Amino acid sequence: MPLNRNSKTPLYEQLKLTLQDQIMLGEFTYGVLLPTEIQLCEKYNVSRITVRKALEELARAGLIERVQGKGTIVKKRKLAQTRLEISGYKGMLSAQGFQVGSRLLDKKLVTVHGNESLIGMFELSPSSSHEFWLFRRLRYLNNQPAAVMTSYVRKEMGDKMLEFELDAPSVSFFELFEKITNRPVVDNEAVFTAVGASPDIAALLHSPIGAPLIWAQGVSRIEPHIPIEVNYSFYLGDKFQFVARYYRTQSGDIGKQIL
Repeated sequence: MPLNRNSKTPLYEQLKLTLQDQIMLGEFTYGVLLPTEIQLCEKYNVSRITVRKALEELARAGLIERVQGKGTIVKKRKLAQTRLEISGYKGMLSAQGFQVGSRLLDKKLVTVHGNESLIGMFELSPSSSHEFWLFRRLRYLNNQPAAVMTSYVRKEMGDKMLEFELDAPSVSFFELFEKITNRPVVDNEAVFTAVGASPDIAALLHSPIGAPLIWAQGVSRIEPHIPIEVNYSFYLGDKFQFVARYYRTQSGDIGKQIL
């Protein structure tokens, strides 16, 4: 999506947020080189000063590093992990009395090779190419846009999901996973980060560019602990909060749960 030149948000900040999205969604995985400064200038029609400032901001945030003689490399992120309550977006919010809706924005079959982050979360061989269905949805809360979710599922699962009405407002992917496999979703492991809304995400959520969001990367597993979905989500920061509950296990270790 092009940068918004009519926005009050500076172009370098918009470019930073746009590149941040691509890193967060796994389009630029760790260890790979970002496009050169000249390539970014041409793609987004901005000055080299704008590109350099955007890259400096990303480096300060720990997402990339500038390596002399090589270029700009995406850094491997060290994120704390926790386990989510197994109910999914629809189940979690419906249970609290909210009206939940959904709109399918995109669906496409993609071939992934060399993306160690995505392939690793599916516990597949990184040396081979793998096909995934990508589903992108806009989620509503009381008829207002509240979250943008991008889900990757194995081709075999996605083919079966296409037999259902995925654009129905009440559709739940968790319910589909369980219906198709006849196995319960038993685990959802996620990481959370505070980010700003890129021009693309801001337009979908009807929010200002740079608005505070909660970014989540999750892996859902069905019994017996088989990865079934990798999900990247952006939640409006003023509509959601996540509460951490810490507890001591029988072994004496400290565990935690996010609700």
